[in-house]
Amino acid sequence: MPVERNELVELLARAGFLSAPEDAAALLARAGADDALLGRLVDRRLAGEPLAWLVGFTVFCGHTIVIEPGVYVPREQTELVAGRAIGLLPADGVAVDVATGSGAVAMALARARPDALVLATELDPTSAACARANGVVVYQGDLLDPLPATAEGLVDVICGSVPYVPTPALGLLQRDTFRFEAPLAYDGGPDGLGLLRRVAFDARQWLRPGGALVLELGGDQARALAGDLATLGYTAIDTLVDSDGDVRGVEARFASGLTPG
Repeated sequence: MPVERNELVELLARAGFLSAPEDAAALLARAGADDALLGRLVDRRLAGEPLAWLVGFTVFCGHTIVIEPGVYVPREQTELVAGRAIGLLPADGVAVDVATGSGAVAMALARARPDALVLATELDPTSAACARANGVVVYQGDLLDPLPATAEGLVDVICGSVPYVPTPALGLLQRDTFRFEAPLAYDGGPDGLGLLRRVAFDARQWLRPGGALVLELGGDQARALAGDLATLGYTAIDTLVDSDGDVRGVEARFASGLTPG
């Protein structure tokens, strides 16, 4: 017997899914007339599997992004970082999205600035392949390490959502998170700033004088990172805050050539 939309919405709502109507619509669209497939998809969703893995896509900054199973699903809060990076990228400039995952931020940059050169890096081969499926130019490797030498000192904007959850706080994440997603996508070290500091340090090799660094983070991390950024030669350090007043990122300008560090 076919599952009615209202029944599916009620089932998902009872299970605690806050976006039950949207989830139900996406699952029904994905299954079409195949009730057996719908049943399997619903079971997987009830187990906590990300919706984007089940339907094969998500929407980020108004763009449909292909998402393969196993690839980190971009979150809404990252749109603030993407939007700020777009605002800082000249029409014919150069941008790098570090740890691009599905390529969502890089794709948003490329769509907004079609005459710019947008590059990305990604360590995980599955995620790198997914980003390429989204039309992103990806260099596979750790953070900024795989960038081509020809980009040195020419980049206008380096942005990204690198892992920034403090290791001791990983256990506080939603209980189903690590049933499906890898800690690699979240773990930022003891204070959550380990990878952010590495990006800030290494970005000086790639940014042009006056180039911008825009990184996602949260909580008190912007204040904690500000001293490191200043020591590394960054100026105009600013905190990105969303409409609810929550800290979502940090922005800084690289003032000059490499500084000691």
